[in-house]
Amino acid sequence: MKNIIAFASVFLISLNLFAADVRVFNTQTASYMKYDEFLKELPVQGHIVIGEFHNNQDIQDFQAKIIRDKVSLENLAANFAVHWEFLNYTDQKKVDDEFFKLFIGEINEGEFITNTAGKQNLSYAPIAKVTSDLNGEFYGINLPREIKKQVMDNGIGSVDQKYIPSHHYVGGALYKERFTKVMGGHASPDMIKKYFLAQCLTDSVMADQIAKNEHIFLNFTIAGSFHTDFFDGTVVRLKSLTTEPVTTLKVVSEGNSTLSDINYYLSSTAQYGYHSDYIIITN
Repeated sequence: MKNIIAFASVFLISLNLFAADVRVFNTQTASYMKYDEFLKELPVQGHIVIGEFHNNQDIQDFQAKIIRDKVSLENLAANFAVHWEFLNYTDQKKVDDEFFKLFIGEINEGEFITNTAGKQNLSYAPIAKVTSDLNGEFYGINLPREIKKQVMDNGIGSVDQKYIPSHHYVGGALYKERFTKVMGGHASPDMIKKYFLAQCLTDSVMADQIAKNEHIFLNFTIAGSFHTDFFDGTVVRLKSLTTEPVTTLKVVSEGNSTLSDINYYLSSTAQYGYHSDYIIITN
């Protein structure tokens, strides 16, 4: 019995150390803050946009933790939604059907992810689970790849205009500059232009879909950091569509980032400013 108690104590200490190892950097004050204070600062109503690196279990686990902790803190169970870049809004009926199966226990969170986004995205299972556990709603916000490919190949006028939000526009010079750098010389200038058109269309569509669901009290968005960094991409479009607060987070894993990378994420650049309102560093 003593061994069991001792093991439990060590386990709890380990959990506390894990929580202490999470660092939250507030870019408005350019200083670190406690995690519980960070949770209280997040808006109770509106939009929390979480920029991420895809398919990184550390990051997806912590995204799920933020959702669980904020919803629980504000007693918002059944009054929040999660919007995910990896699902298409055109498949929402299937998403709803599979999410209901998860809610009633007919399938588990891994099966939900596999059935909707593919087993290659199982790292997102904790996010599906916390949304189901707290009776939230789960939305796809992207366009099918075949539509974006058609836009790349034949222009935006070649697709059914119902897929193009009325407020859509192509991003500015600084956004394109960052996009070109990320491409890293792996594509010709012509291909970069085509990919950039698809990127901007994705930003517009995701912002449009998120805004359409803001009748829900609190909305979380899970999207790749490039769509959310420097308050550009999806974020600037969402801000133009809502009067609700939009708060942005960038979640990075210490175990999967170099010290140089982390220092860059924490710094403000002369051209672009800070990456987001808060930088979360977890290991």
